Amino acid sequence: MRVAHVISEFSAHEAMGRTIAESVRGITDIDHHLVTTHVHDGAERFGSVHEVGGSISTFVVTRSAQVAEALAAIEPDVVHLHGGALTPLWAHTAGLSGHQLVQTIYGWPKVPSYGSWKASGLGLRALRRSNVLATRVLVTSLLPDRLVANRIRHSPTRAVLTPDAAAERRLAAQGIEVTRLRSGAEVDHRQATYSTDRPTILFAGRAERVRGIETLVEAFERVAGDVPDARLRLLLIPTPDLEAVLDRVRRSPRVASIEVRTEPVTDLGAELADAQVGAWPFLFDYTTSPPAMAVAEAMAVGLPVVATEVGCVQSIANDGIDTDLVPAGDAGALADRIVGLLRDPRLWASRSAAARATIAREASWSSAVDVMRQAYGLTDNEVAPTGEFRALARLADVG
Repeated sequence: MRVAHVISEFSAHEAMGRTIAESVRGITDIDHHLVTTHVHDGAERFGSVHEVGGSISTFVVTRSAQVAEALAAIEPDVVHLHGGALTPLWAHTAGLSGHQLVQTIYGWPKVPSYGSWKASGLGLRALRRSNVLATRVLVTSLLPDRLVANRIRHSPTRAVLTPDAAAERRLAAQGIEVTRLRSGAEVDHRQATYSTDRPTILFAGRAERVRGIETLVEAFERVAGDVPDARLRLLLIPTPDLEAVLDRVRRSPRVASIEVRTEPVTDLGAELADAQVGAWPFLFDYTTSPPAMAVAEAMAVGLPVVATEVGCVQSIANDGIDTDLVPAGDAGALADRIVGLLRDPRLWASRSAAARATIAREASWSSAVDVMRQAYGLTDNEVAPTGEFRALARLADVG
C-alpha cells in the first residue's frame, strides 16, 4: 500500500510534521511518500519527496498541476491531507481530485476576541508574527461549519481525524464522523523526581510573546517569594520576539535565579526529567497546533505541568488530574499552582503518575499509529495491495 502525505510544509520537529514522521516510523508495512511546498528536515524518512513550491496557504490551488504530477508518479492508494480547517477545501482542487482521502484537521483556529487580545497586553505585531493571527486564521475564522462539513461529505474521504476537541465538536454537530487523534509522546524511561533542593520550573519552546513567557517570569517572581531556592529555566528557540523576552528577564528582581538557553537542546526529555514543574502559560487557544508537544513530552517523564486553559493544551491535558490549568495571563494563579506543587509532595506525586498514565493509555504515538492504520483500512494481519500489485492485476484481467 502507498500513502501520499500532503502538507503545506514539512519539518519532523513541528507538530504536524512530527505526527507524520511518527506514523512513518510506526507503520512500516506500507510505503510513505511526501508532497509539500518545502522540506526543512526529515526527507530521508519517505520513499519519495516532491517539493512543489508555492505559498503554504495556497499551494494546492496555485500548484495544482505540480501536485497532480507528483501524485501520478506516486500512484497512491490513499492521499492523507494534513492541515487546518481549510483542508476539506483542498480535496476539491484539480490536483487532488479522484483520490481516496484521509483528512487530519489539526485545529480550527479563530481570531482572538478583542477582550483576550487586550488582556494579553501584546501589540498587533506580536500576534501577526505568530500562529495566532496568521492569514489562514483570518480565513478559517469566517469559514462556516456547514461549508466544511459539506466539502467533506462530497469528497472521497474515508476518515476524518483531529487532535482538537473543538474541531471534533464543530464537525460532529454537522453530522461528520470524526476520530480523535490524541498523541504527542511515548512514556519515557526517565522519571522526574520531587525535590526541595533548588527546585526547577522549566519552559521549553519558541521565544514568542504569545506563549506567555513574560507572564511566567512575573509568576516566578511570586514563586520565589514563597520558595526562595526555586529557579526558572527557559529553553528558548530564537524568534524575532526573543529580545523582548530577554528584556523582561533582565528587568526581573529575580534575574539571578533565571537561566536562559537559546542553543539547541539535544535531549529535551532529559531536561524535563531534571525539572520539578513544567510551565506553559500560552495566552491564546491556538498558540501552537494541538497538541502542545512540549506539554506531552513533559507528561511522558512524569513532570507535573501548570499551563493555561487554551485549546492547544487542553487537547492533551486533563485539569486537576494530570495537569493544573489556570486562566491565560493570570500570573497570580500560575504562581499559586506552581507553589502548591513544590510544597506538596503528595500532590506532586499524584500529578506525576497521572500524567504518565494519560500518555500511556490514550495519548502515545503508538495509539496514534493505531488510529491511522484503521483510517488506512489496515489490520495487523492484512495490508492493502500496493499500486504495482493493482497494476499487475489489471494487466492480468486484460490478458
